[in-house]
Amino acid sequence: MTKGNPKRMSVGLKAQQSPVPHLLKGEKVSFDDDANKPKATDEELNSRYAKGEIRIVTEQARYPLAGILTMLKDNIEGEDGKKQLRYMLDPEYQRRHRWSVVRKSRLIESFLMNVPVPPVFLYERDLARFEVMDGRQRLTALKDFYAGEFSLTGLQYWSDLNGRTYFQLPSKIRNGIDRRYISSIILLKETATDEEQAAMLKKIVFERLNSGGVKLGSQETRNAVYNGPLNKLCLELSENNTFRRMWGIPLEPAPEQTDEDEADEAADGSTNTGKRMFEKMEDVELVLRFYAYRQIDSFKAGLNKISEFLDRFIVEGNRFHESLLTEYRSMFESTVAFLWDVLEADSFCVIGSSKRPTKIVYDPMMYVANSAAVLPHRAKLISRKDILRSELAAMYKQHQALFSGRRTNFADTQARNLRVNEAFAAAIAKRKKS
Repeated sequence: MTKGNPKRMSVGLKAQQSPVPHLLKGEKVSFDDDANKPKATDEELNSRYAKGEIRIVTEQARYPLAGILTMLKDNIEGEDGKKQLRYMLDPEYQRRHRWSVVRKSRLIESFLMNVPVPPVFLYERDLARFEVMDGRQRLTALKDFYAGEFSLTGLQYWSDLNGRTYFQLPSKIRNGIDRRYISSIILLKETATDEEQAAMLKKIVFERLNSGGVKLGSQETRNAVYNGPLNKLCLELSENNTFRRMWGIPLEPAPEQTDEDEADEAADGSTNTGKRMFEKMEDVELVLRFYAYRQIDSFKAGLNKISEFLDRFIVEGNRFHESLLTEYRSMFESTVAFLWDVLEADSFCVIGSSKRPTKIVYDPMMYVANSAAVLPHRAKLISRKDILRSELAAMYKQHQALFSGRRTNFADTQARNLRVNEAFAAAIAKRKKS
């Protein structure tokens, strides 16, 4: 990689364009900013409020713990004549974070001691048919407890009950727990007039309610309110084992760990950071990010408003034609496979500086590796992978600040795309000469 004069390089950057991918038919998404739209008058605002626009309709309910198991098994007949659960405990958008037996046991201990437990949030997807928006872990713990599927473990104040299932508890204690209730807040169907408005209002609930003290991550919220074909594809592709190895995500994720001295890296190469990414669905977001980033040149805020960028993209992306999503699948899988073949676990790391994968490297690497300038040369780059590694290491060294993670505006994203593209181009040129 030619170093050159820093001042001359910065001048040259202004004259050059970062590589822009060839968009597929039907892929283009509009990111037009509506900030310049005229503001509504007081009269218009009063009218909108009187009509109940953007107003959530809820009701509250309390469920006796002793009836939870029966409630969650309740089946009703759908419009197609098929039986379906009245309460969808595990819709696709729910958290991946699974409680350990200790955490389940301490929830039961909270009820035993009559400690206030946050309400669960339900969404009425159809008349008297509900999705659990938030509270799956609590309801699952109660269901499993009443089914006798685990023994109490790690209790702090009722440790004498450790090792007992629900059916093995002393009668008075069992009766005492049966008398407790868990409360719920139900977002009613009449809250929204159509699916688009329902998605918007559900998003408000997810972003503003913080039940249990654990704030939902951006992708957890996105999965909740923008579930659709593209979202499902991202969920599927996040399970790609090669992709998981690149990020240190467990190949077979397990329930939460309770051992504070757990080693940073497990036998399968997963790391604590990778496990946390999985729990917050950040791996799913990375897949979505790959597709959206193909149009980063149209989003002038760059990465400064990445959540807004991804939200706006998936709303449109869920309407993409099935054939486009088929191409998307192939595009992601082949790009991940190529980068693993050529750079392995260092694919999204600042080579020569850090062994930790970062999104600031992931974006331009996936972007350029899938570009028309690189696609025809993948096999040759793999055959002399040392050349590309050397070019990237030199580039990262020369532009350390650009890949530090602190520069996120539009010009920075374009500059990173350009620099990574230059490294690939230099490696391809050298490979042709060798």
